[in-house]
Amino acid sequence: MKRDQTIGDTLIPRMSTNRLARPCLPIDPPPSGLHGWGVAELHCHSTASDGTIAPEALVTIADSLGLDVLAITDHDTIDGALRARNHARIIGANVEVVIGMEITTRRQDHVVGLFLDHAPNIFRPITETVDAIHAQRGLAIVAHPFLGLPSSISTSRLQNALKRCQFDGIETENPYLRRSARKRIDGFLEEHGALVGAQIGASDSHFGDLARAVTLFEGHTAIDLRRSIESQSVIATTSRVRHARPSLQSHLHNQYRSLIRMPIIRAAILWRQRNRRSE
Repeated sequence: MKRDQTIGDTLIPRMSTNRLARPCLPIDPPPSGLHGWGVAELHCHSTASDGTIAPEALVTIADSLGLDVLAITDHDTIDGALRARNHARIIGANVEVVIGMEITTRRQDHVVGLFLDHAPNIFRPITETVDAIHAQRGLAIVAHPFLGLPSSISTSRLQNALKRCQFDGIETENPYLRRSARKRIDGFLEEHGALVGAQIGASDSHFGDLARAVTLFEGHTAIDLRRSIESQSVIATTSRVRHARPSLQSHLHNQYRSLIRMPIIRAAILWRQRNRRSE
């Protein structure tokens, strides 16, 4: 990449060969191992669901920011993640793509599945959703908890879920978490920290604005990341990346995809699920 360019509303800087100068790192990172921190973006959306940037373009953005691992986690589909992984392999990208999905449960609580082989069923009870992720050796992450929105699990529902299942992580650094939600998360972790797993940093990007919040881990591969999440040794933090505010056109594009396209996509998914059960 010879000069800066723009994808959507995101300015793509020239790639740096200096790993310590990567934009995806925090301004003042904690001490790391010999080879420095691996950096992962574990929650983002593409045009396969309600994002405004194509999966292939997300790979370009992630590479330019110096990310080691990128998880594409579209709502209720892994199509965008598969496209991104294939594109990254074709172009020889430095970033490694993990297949993920933000899964809508029966009560609209959202769970991010990472390291998936196939898409779990949607609109199932949250414990069944977590079990379905674990059945394919995936990791189950609580997405943007305690926001007071239909898509965000409440304290009481998460407590009830933990009586019947165990998560691998919970997002504790996310740009959409307000101060009140962060306080509730801190209190919840004091009492139930071991059962919700590792603390995850993720951007929940819809506009190509990757790496606003990231997960630091020892190593640089997806295997290293998985090992660090399972041992709860990752660090949730913010990076030095600063994106421009999404334009009005981008917001309208996002709303169109969220309010019009996604209901159609979900209806088709539910129809296929129903047909599979009847076979």
